[in-house]
Parts: sequence; C-alpha cells; structure tokens
Amino acid sequence: MSLACCCAELLLWGILYAYNCAKGGIFISNGKRTKTIVLIVGICAAVLALLIFLGAFFWGKSLQNSGEIFPNVCVSGVNVGGMDQKAAEEALEESLAKTHAERILTVQLPDRKLVFDPQSTNTPPDAEAMAAEAMAYGRSGGALAALKTYLQCRKSAYILDAEEHLQVDTDYIRQLIEETAEDVAQEKVQSEVTMDEEKELLTIKLGYNGRKLDVEKLYETVINAYTTGDLSDIRFSYDIDPYDIVDLQPYYDEYCTPARNAYYNKAEDRLMPEVVGYGFDIIAVNAQIALAEEGSTIEVQLGVMEPTMTAEEYNTKNYPDVLASYQSAHTYNTNRTTNLTLACREINGTVLQPGEVFSFNNVVGERTIEKGYKEGIIYADGGESEMEEGGGICQVVSSVYMCALTADLQIVERQPHMYPVGYVKPGCDATVYWGAVDFKFKNSNSTPIKINAEVSGGYVKVSIVGTNEHDYKVTMSSQLVETIPYEEVEKVDATKPAGYRELEQAPHTGYVYWSYKNFYDLNGVFLRTEKCAISEYTKYDAVYIVGAGAEEEEEKEVEEEKQEETPSDTKPEEDKKPEQNTNTNKNNNKNNNSSDDDRKYYRR
Repeated sequence: MSLACCCAELLLWGILYAYNCAKGGIFISNGKRTKTIVLIVGICAAVLALLIFLGAFFWGKSLQNSGEIFPNVCVSGVNVGGMDQKAAEEALEESLAKTHAERILTVQLPDRKLVFDPQSTNTPPDAEAMAAEAMAYGRSGGALAALKTYLQCRKSAYILDAEEHLQVDTDYIRQLIEETAEDVAQEKVQSEVTMDEEKELLTIKLGYNGRKLDVEKLYETVINAYTTGDLSDIRFSYDIDPYDIVDLQPYYDEYCTPARNAYYNKAEDRLMPEVVGYGFDIIAVNAQIALAEEGSTIEVQLGVMEPTMTAEEYNTKNYPDVLASYQSAHTYNTNRTTNLTLACREINGTVLQPGEVFSFNNVVGERTIEKGYKEGIIYADGGESEMEEGGGICQVVSSVYMCALTADLQIVERQPHMYPVGYVKPGCDATVYWGAVDFKFKNSNSTPIKINAEVSGGYVKVSIVGTNEHDYKVTMSSQLVETIPYEEVEKVDATKPAGYRELEQAPHTGYVYWSYKNFYDLNGVFLRTEKCAISEYTKYDAVYIVGAGAEEEEEKEVEEEKQEETPSDTKPEEDKKPEQNTNTNKNNNKNNNSSDDDRKYYRR
C-alpha cells in the first residue's frame, strides 16, 4: 500500500472516530467528561494523520524538484547518486573514455575473421543522455511516488541500462557482412571420373562444395550482441551445399576382377585355389578420397592384385596363429597321469572345420581298462570320493574349455564340478561323464582350427591353433557372488558313551561364481567385459556321530516312567517322533533329494 493511501486512511479514520464519538454511537459513557475526552482524541488523530500526509507530500515534492540524482543510481558501472546532472555527465564521460576502446566484437568464420572495432561501428555512448535519464529516474510519478522511490534507492542500488544509448553504425556493419558474403560465395561443382583404357589409368577430379554466407542471420547476430552488451567472440559457419559422393563401384565392376584367397569349401569338402585379381583396391581409394581436399585430383593405376593366401600357403600354413593356450600343473600320481596322457593323445590333432562341434566324449571315447585307463578319484553322490576308470581327466576337459573361452568360440554344452578345482579359476572348469554329461564347443570361426594337447614336464598343455580372425584378445576372470556355509549335523548313537564325537562326513562350503570374458585390443587396451557362465558348487554339511551315554539312558527311563503315569486323554506315545529319528530323517531327506548336480559323473 502506498504512503498516500496510508495517510489518507489514517485521516479518514480520525474524522470518523471524532464524528462517532460526538454522536455517542461507538463509545458509550455515562459521564459527560468521558465523551469530551474521546472527541478530543479523535480530532487529534485526524489532525495528526493530516499532518503526516502533508509532510510526506511536500517532502516528495521537494525531492522531485531537487537538483540531485537519487542515491545509489548507477549508470555503466558508475554510481552517480547524489550528483547533479552536470557532475554525473562528467563522471560518465571519464569512465566511458577508458572502456570504449576495448569494445571490439570479433566474428570467427571458417576461413577468416570479421573485426568490428568502436571507431568503425559505433560512437561512444551518449553521456549527456545517460546523465539526464539518471536525473529523471523516480521523478515521473506523483510526490508520494517520488518519496517511495527515493527511500528504496537509499536501501539498494538501481542500475540503469546504458546499452540503449549506444550509437551503432548499422550501415557499416551490413556493408562489411555483404562484402564478405560476396567474397566467400562459391557455386557447387560436381566431381569428374575418367578412365584411360589405353593407359589403364583412373583419374578422379574432386568437385567443389557450394558455399554462401547468410547475411541476414549474421547481421541480426551482430546487432543483438551490441544490443545486449555481450561482445564475446561469435563463431559463425557458412551454408554448405556438398558435391555428390564419388561412386567408384561401376568402374570397379567394369574394369576389375577381385583377388580371392584360397579357402576350404565345406560344401564340396575341398580346398578352393586362389584367384589372382586385376584392378584397384576400391576400399583404399575411397579412403583416399575421403581425406582429400575439394578440387584435388587423384590418379589410380590399375594393376595385378595378388591374393594374400595361395593354396600352397594354405596347406603349409593352415594354422599359423595360436588362438588360445592353457597349461596347468598336475599331481604326480601314476594312475592319474596315465589318464591325462591318454585323453590328451586322443584329442591332439583334432581338426574342426567352420561350424563343426567338438564333443569330448565323442573324440576321447569311453574311458575303459581295455584302453589303458586307470582308476582315479572321482566325487560320488553325497560328496564322497571313490575310485573309477578315467578319474582325473576333467583337468584335460577344463583346459580345453579355457582355450575355447579365450579363443572366443561358441560353448555348446558345459557343466561345472561338484567342488571348485585347483587347476583352473573357480567358475572356469568343466566336467564330463561317459554317457551322461559331455563338454562341447563349436568352431564359430570361418576357418578351420586344430586342437593340440599333451602332458609334459608336469603340466597338462592344451592349445587351439588356426587363423586369427579377431582384432581383440580375451582373458578370463571370475567373481564369487555367493557363499553357502555348511552346517554341523549330529547323529546320535546310543551305543557310544557321553562326550563321544566323531566326524563321519567332511564338510564343504558351497559357492556360486560368475565367470567373465575380458576383451582387449591387440595393443592391450581394455575394451569391455561380458558375463560368461554361472557355476554353483555344492555345499555339504559336517556330519558327526555323537554318543548318548549312561546319563541319557537314565533320563530316558525317568521319562518313560512319567509317560506311564500320564492320564488317558494325553496323546499316545506312538504319535510322537523321537528326536534321534528326526535328525536321522533330516539327513536321509537331504541325500534322497540330491539334485542331478550331485551325481558322481559331474564331479571328476
């Protein structure tokens, strides 16, 4: 609410107060003296309000007519408050003389710069007009409005916009932009391709992009910079109309015969010979065009294009690259070493054509005594270890699995062991069992591969060789995602004394692992990680035989005597399950409910 309104309301209230007091309509008093006092108070209030109103009015009038600018009025960074108009004008001129020369606007075009300096584009701001505007600030309304503005200025500064007083030479700005547009304008010229069949020379004359400068858009951008006062550099691009991309495919199809490497034809089951080509490398020439400047000339000489792989080279160097290799130390156990050696001997030299699937059981066959396999340790149902022909060959299986993974070949079938093994990382093992569980992978490359396997120097050594078709390398890692702790289970044996405790089944902690493929480029720079497979390793509880003892027998007899004295409405004893039987049933249920993962053929 304005000061004038407040004063008027106070005056009106005083008059009404005095009138009502005189009539006795508001204040009721039995005494004449009380009415008189109230009337006097009302008149005084009205007079006081009138005086305040008149005081504020004349104060505002004096401010309107004063020769000083209201306090804290700032123009172009100069506080001219309290100055008269002449002093403000001189202060502004002095300040602007120092800063005007620095007001340079630069437009950065793709190939040149446009510089608008103060001498060419605008005159200094009008200090006289700015001082006059500062003097007029707050004086355009009534007297009370002027007083209100004055009081506000005393509390906080007011900043006048000086940009409207900047005189810009718009004709010069437009002329400079138009002249630049004429200079940079360029018509589009298409490329030309010619073929000299006699010289067998292909000539490519690149065209020129059409180019123009948008005069109106740049002009508006420059004027806006001066209007807003933001004279930071402006980056401005040309409008480009590119010439058409050179299409060399018709010339390649007409004049060239592509070279072809020798390759294995699976449908015909034979090696296809190489083909010598003639012409030019279209991929290389297109890359050269992409890097060339507009208007440049490129000459391409046609000639013989040799294949990179002949049939002879294919036969002699069919498997030039080691795609993957893995070796792990084995224990010095005669039977187990024999099994490892026999399995490696069957695998060594196995060739897989593109798309062909390797099956460990099909390649190695059944592990029998007749083939020379010895008994080795395997894990049977319930986690118990036992002896069986071929025990230990899962070290070979896991080594082949690791090679298939790091060669980035497709895994078709794989199962983990019952427990983690020591010869590969957790989550990177594989197991087999004849007639039930197999390990398989597919040659997902476009060229044949070969598996080398041997046992030597205390190591199982497996490698996959072939033609490296990848521009990356793969390593394996694994992460423990869950630990499943074992529990202790007690089986009560009444024939054993109190305090008797013997381990019947050794415990195993259960684990869950994720394996990961880590991809690196050929320079060793990390590219990405992919999830590979999850492996669950079974937990087995520790089972202890504990004795019941003589004390328990005595307690049992006392309990039986109490039961004989039990009233007839008590539940019969045969409906109750003894604690010993309950524990036994729990243990039996665990064994009977073992999943297929607990079968011994998973756990070599």
